[in-house]
Amino acid sequence: MPVFRSVLVLSITQIIAWGAMFMFVSVTAAGMADDLLLRPSTIYLGPTVMLVAMALCSPVMAPIYARWGARLVLAFGSAAAAPGLWLLAGAEGPVSYFSAWAILGLAGAAALTTSAQVFLTEIAGERARRAIGAQMLAMALAPTIAWPVTTICEATFGWRGTFVLYGAVMLLVCTPFHLFGLPRTEPVKRNSSVSNFKRFSASELARRWRIVALITAAVALNGFVTWGFQLVVIDLFRSFAVPGTLAVGFGSAIGFLQLSARLFDFLGGNRWDGLTTGLVAAAMMPPALLVLALGEGAEWSIVLFLVLYGLSSGAMSVSRATMPLVFFSSAEYGTVVARLGLPLNLAFAAAPPFFSFLLGEAGNRWALTFALLCSLGALASMALLARMRPAKSG
Repeated sequence: MPVFRSVLVLSITQIIAWGAMFMFVSVTAAGMADDLLLRPSTIYLGPTVMLVAMALCSPVMAPIYARWGARLVLAFGSAAAAPGLWLLAGAEGPVSYFSAWAILGLAGAAALTTSAQVFLTEIAGERARRAIGAQMLAMALAPTIAWPVTTICEATFGWRGTFVLYGAVMLLVCTPFHLFGLPRTEPVKRNSSVSNFKRFSASELARRWRIVALITAAVALNGFVTWGFQLVVIDLFRSFAVPGTLAVGFGSAIGFLQLSARLFDFLGGNRWDGLTTGLVAAAMMPPALLVLALGEGAEWSIVLFLVLYGLSSGAMSVSRATMPLVFFSSAEYGTVVARLGLPLNLAFAAAPPFFSFLLGEAGNRWALTFALLCSLGALASMALLARMRPAKSG
């Protein structure tokens, strides 16, 4: 029951947090650009500032998890998001705009995915992979819920009123959910094998660092595409002359497909691990991008792209969370993902403004070509990781 309760609470709070702290910009970017007299590509630099702030916080998170536990970290991050959203609601120019996103980045380092997954390793131990997979089932619906809700809120309250509302929700809903809805746990004690490299031979140490480097490369290259497209996919469809309302509908459909991929992975139980899931997911991304590029935005190509892209990105998000458990123990998990956070969040930070700029200045063909190259690099990294899979004992 404690694991089920934790998955339920975190599913609710993570959907709210990602929608309220990050995904809204896909809907509100145009209105914000007009009111703040900024280019759309500059508006998308806001999420970049947030992810850079999250990246810079990542290296210090491991000892915080070990000292205080992820439950209190999640509660603090949720409360800290409120002033960031309220400052964003009152932004009048670049300084206040980017300052608000920086605050959201500091809050996000504590309130978003990594902390949720660390908490599940605290509560579930060696069964954490299945708990994380279950929680991420619901997370697939985040864009499907966030974008239509934000569209309605913006039409009703304007983008400024929407952010005031979202700040109140983070403070008054997510914070108490984390404090009182999650069971109390003891922080996972950091495994000495993570912090004391002297115990490893030179060859084993080199092997562990190669694993970390390949995980980083695979996740960063794939994430550069999925994080970049997550915020500009609606504009990408519009660049193929898809009407605005239909483009939002197409973009929202991605969430259901991501949910299908995560559900398939979850129902598979322990028959395959995060590495196998990631390899299959990485192999699906290049055909998805090729179909959309060659089809030039025809309806059949968009539908096929949505299916392949949604399944790939949904499965890869599970793999990103669970792949470290293939190579490292649950006691090492918090430290490993905290170390991965710096390079990964920096890569994710660069993606939205890069693809927004490339889409606006060079067109959709160049954006899709660059995404294809990244996806091929991710597939190559996953193939190399598969060759380093540890032998099963017994």
